[in-house]
Amino acid sequence: MRDRPKIPDERIVAGLEQAYGISARAVAFLPIGNDAAASAFRIHDGQRAFFLKLRKGSPNRASLTVPHHLRVSGVESVVAPLIAISGQLFAELDGYSLILYPWIEGESKWSKTLSRRQWRAWGAIMRAIHRAGVSEALKAQLPEEQYGKRWLRRFERVAGAVERNRQPHAFADELAALWRQKAAKIEQARARYLSLGSRLEAEDHVHVICHADIHPANIMVDDGGAIHIVDWDEVVLAPRERDLMFFLIDGHPNDAVAAFMDGYGECKVDKIGLAYYRYDWVLQEYCDYGERVLLSNELSERELQFSIDEFKRLFSPGDVVELAEKAYRDSGKP
Repeated sequence: MRDRPKIPDERIVAGLEQAYGISARAVAFLPIGNDAAASAFRIHDGQRAFFLKLRKGSPNRASLTVPHHLRVSGVESVVAPLIAISGQLFAELDGYSLILYPWIEGESKWSKTLSRRQWRAWGAIMRAIHRAGVSEALKAQLPEEQYGKRWLRRFERVAGAVERNRQPHAFADELAALWRQKAAKIEQARARYLSLGSRLEAEDHVHVICHADIHPANIMVDDGGAIHIVDWDEVVLAPRERDLMFFLIDGHPNDAVAAFMDGYGECKVDKIGLAYYRYDWVLQEYCDYGERVLLSNELSERELQFSIDEFKRLFSPGDVVELAEKAYRDSGKP
């Protein structure tokens, strides 16, 4: 979130002291991220820096336990939450969850061009994640792929809000007009999401741990060039194509894709699965920005304008709608 939450620094300092035994000397708000329910801070205790995620309400437990499990299992490139004094992976504070991580000194891939060696290393990391074992206890915490069903209820709520005769504010008027303008594309995406999902549901697929949001902002490259994977909020048990679509059909150069797959190892990739997950991503974006503008009353004008700008960008050349259409063509148009 780009707006600072209404919680004083001294409350954050007190919460960190009580929950983690950390005496924070500096609390710096970071206007980053695309999650309307979470805010980020850089914390410093005079010797060490930490990354703090402050999330409204309770956290997604799997988003904490899975990276912890992977880290304990030896996948050291995964950034896991630190353990609080209570033994939990988060703490509660004034209606928020405090989730503390080690600070990675470096930049996200948004700001970096990776070498072939780094792309290969990234592929090897994803292979290790996908091959990691899942205990029954961990599996019980993890959501599982729903094949064409996950976004439907939210999509219908947003589509219903678009059809209102009167919108609650000017930003909602603008997004509703944009939605109507792109109605054919939006309906096409919904229909393909359903048809591809139905086809995959009828088949037998091995489900693995998938990060499910492995875009450049969630890849940190430290000052030594090592890759670190952050932000597991969307983690799910699903076919590996759920993650691979971010690498195989996301506009990367051919030599980068080849290096990634060299690190990942030989595997048979389901093109129907890639197309489905590209449309799953499109539906998620429609729902997310639609809900923010049409169904939320908590966002500032800056956040609302940001959401409208991001919604417009979905239809730009090379962005998610075009990538989904390409994946659909490559799949053979089932």
